[in-house]
Amino acid sequence: MSGHATLCVLSYNRPQFLPQCLASARDAGVPVEIIVHDDGSTDGELLSFLYQAHADGLISSLILNAPGYNQGQGVALNRMFSMASGDPIVKIDHDLTFEPGWMLKVNRMLEDPRVGLLGLFKYWMDPVDWRKTAVNVENLAERGIVAPIGHAYHTHICGSAMVIPRVVWEHFGPFDEHSEAFAEDADYQARVHGSPNWFCALPDEDLVTNHGFGVGPSTVVIAPDTVQPIHKEPRIYP
Repeated sequence: MSGHATLCVLSYNRPQFLPQCLASARDAGVPVEIIVHDDGSTDGELLSFLYQAHADGLISSLILNAPGYNQGQGVALNRMFSMASGDPIVKIDHDLTFEPGWMLKVNRMLEDPRVGLLGLFKYWMDPVDWRKTAVNVENLAERGIVAPIGHAYHTHICGSAMVIPRVVWEHFGPFDEHSEAFAEDADYQARVHGSPNWFCALPDEDLVTNHGFGVGPSTVVIAPDTVQPIHKEPRIYP
């Protein structure tokens, strides 16, 4: 570890979320570098906040796409990760808030060198995309592994908050920049999960609260014992 972590924060419109995300993320319990990449926001309130936060030193580095010039999360993440000086590197969506001292718990879990990817909260469903609802605890006993107290190993974690040790980032390289929305984190999880040396992990207790899912007309409701949608209102585009 480098002595500090790098937090890579994805930003895009919705100014109601980012201030509380940054404020809570800084209360990490360890030194942090904060890089924010705004992917072409057109919201003037958000852009004003970003400029002022950077001027006030609340953001270590700020990357801005021109308003309306959205290139996708994979591109933004690769830019931020390439600039990161810390270890570990944390992928953060802008609609999260963090428990006080959260990085202290993260660092304790990363003392296990087998943790190649660490999520920060558990979930039974992703209300945005039912295809991402696999929250199956892997039977690691079949692989000769006993999960230590403090975290469990999973086949899938929520990509909104992912901690990646630098050695893992350097081994697997950049995120997929040409995937569909949100698929760049699923691709990275598949790389780690399929490796013989590392595993995807989750804490026993959530370190993050996600405020931005919302419930819209196309929301899918998933029963805890299935990954199939049980309700979905149709959305028809002209």
